[in-house]
Amino acid sequence: MATYKGIKGFTVQSLATDPVTAGTSWSSGGNLNMARAEIGNAGTQTAALGFGGYAGPPAGGTSGSTVNTEAYDGTSWTEVNNMNQAKGHGVAFGLQTAAIFAGGYQDLNAPPYARTVYTETESWNGTSWTEVNNLPKTLYRTAAFGTSTAGITAAGATGHPASDQSESYSWDGTNWTDGPNVNTPRSYQMGLGTSTAGMIVGGYIQSPASVVGNTEIWNGSAWTEVNDLNTARREGGASTIGSTSEGIVFAGSTPLITGKTEVYNGTSWSETADLATARVSSPGGSGVGSLALCFGGYAGGELTATEEFSVSTVADTNKNLGQVYYNTTTNLLKLTATVYGTGAWASGGNLITATSGMAAFGTQTAALSVGGYLGPPGATGKNEEYNGTSWTEKADINTARYGLRGGGTTTSAIVAGGPAPNDNLVESWNGSSWTETTEMASGKANGASAGISTAFLMFGGVPPGTGDVNTFYWNGSSWAEGGDMNQAKRNLAGFGTYTSAIAAGGETPSVTANTESYNGTTWTEVNNMNTARRALAGSGSQTAGLVYGGTTGSDSTTTESWNGTSWTEVADLATGRLALGGAGTSNTQGFAIGGEDPVQAGTEEFTVPESISNVTVASS
Repeated sequence: MATYKGIKGFTVQSLATDPVTAGTSWSSGGNLNMARAEIGNAGTQTAALGFGGYAGPPAGGTSGSTVNTEAYDGTSWTEVNNMNQAKGHGVAFGLQTAAIFAGGYQDLNAPPYARTVYTETESWNGTSWTEVNNLPKTLYRTAAFGTSTAGITAAGATGHPASDQSESYSWDGTNWTDGPNVNTPRSYQMGLGTSTAGMIVGGYIQSPASVVGNTEIWNGSAWTEVNDLNTARREGGASTIGSTSEGIVFAGSTPLITGKTEVYNGTSWSETADLATARVSSPGGSGVGSLALCFGGYAGGELTATEEFSVSTVADTNKNLGQVYYNTTTNLLKLTATVYGTGAWASGGNLITATSGMAAFGTQTAALSVGGYLGPPGATGKNEEYNGTSWTEKADINTARYGLRGGGTTTSAIVAGGPAPNDNLVESWNGSSWTETTEMASGKANGASAGISTAFLMFGGVPPGTGDVNTFYWNGSSWAEGGDMNQAKRNLAGFGTYTSAIAAGGETPSVTANTESYNGTTWTEVNNMNTARRALAGSGSQTAGLVYGGTTGSDSTTTESWNGTSWTEVADLATGRLALGGAGTSNTQGFAIGGEDPVQAGTEEFTVPESISNVTVASS
């Protein structure tokens, strides 16, 4: 007789170990005791050392740099004796029982935000740190590899502001000796190998500002350029005890924070399994060849997360999305599923002209910033286009103004509104020039918008006082009035399309967390944001949006994600700002542009990492 299980059921596998990604994979290791980035590293996957770094601004302190040292045994981290000098981003190499940390810097987090750069070298003997002979020059953001008696450091930065260097130095256990220059001066690069067979990979060039994928091989006497990385990056990690025939690099900034991992086979780089947690700011990287360890780093905040990289064998069970299994070692029922992180902001290219109160729209790789406020000089008509890396000036709008709003793409767009007497002006963009077109029936400034150049919505905003409730719809040639909002407000955020938009926050004149949803005809009040604020930015869709920045009385870094029903706080902006521009297509992609106080040129890009991971369903 057929059973229900026989008809509808399935077999749950019993496995002694969790499935791994076919070929190669990252798996979780024990967390660091102290969250930090810019961390020094030495050792192997099962016997590593993490030291120094940046642990974030301390309460009441002046520096976030640390002297903390921790040892890893393949399962957990244990605090051991501290270094003598707190610093990060230095020259680090060696083993868990014999390591070197030289150079580096310490940033002060209280005015005047000074940076102290060091030449000091410290030697670790497995128990304690001892100061030994200094580097010949101040050096940080460099690559290094080798042992405590035979090490190499190559390129990096010196001074403040930073200046890229090409020097390499060798360490013989007692003294530093100047060696041949690398071919491409740079900083923030990764290094791996031995004193006679190593490499430096990727990095950042200060001028012109660019992230690179350059790889140079060291044969003990000279540097030779070989094949580049597939994904150019800076501030990543590497299996530092690799070789010129087998090595791995991971994480970094492209400039987006990435978890991408690449393996070198002696000739070329190949992409393999990503880290579960994308990170930047020089996470610790240790390991031999392709058996790597990644720990710490930055992703919206300093991390404790540790991940171990391994290569699967024929005896392993490979991950398959949706599989259910029972781990007989841990007595856990598990499911293999797609897991999303909480997201993180990373620096993008700066605007050419610092601006606030602009119209901003598009995507992380194709956006426009139009008009705005320059500070005391007043309004601007500048129009800048972003390509995912840098901004380029395009044709100005005809009438300089701020408090305007816009929508569309880099080749077809519309901007409308601004302060009186230009509050009803409308201009369209064809990819090369702006043309004045049909004016709105009444003026708007500091409102919100949603949609594209041929289906565009304007809502809320000035007249002065509490703002207004009016909604105007543009069909590509004329304006019509839509349904009124429930609450009059200005300096609010908006995103979505003309038939499915979200209005969030603003002032009434009191600051509000109110959220309303538009269906093309009617506005409906839905769940409020967690943090009331005004002069914030938004991006995304009616079911997957973001809001960020603004002010609650002080500049805000708060970011909230909208899933169509409710708001969740996610990673903060690095810099608090108000009257900023926002662009992006979903709650996994956001772009914060300019803003004030004071007027800013900086941009930040928001991404959410995802990975196929083994998730615990139940325990016995």
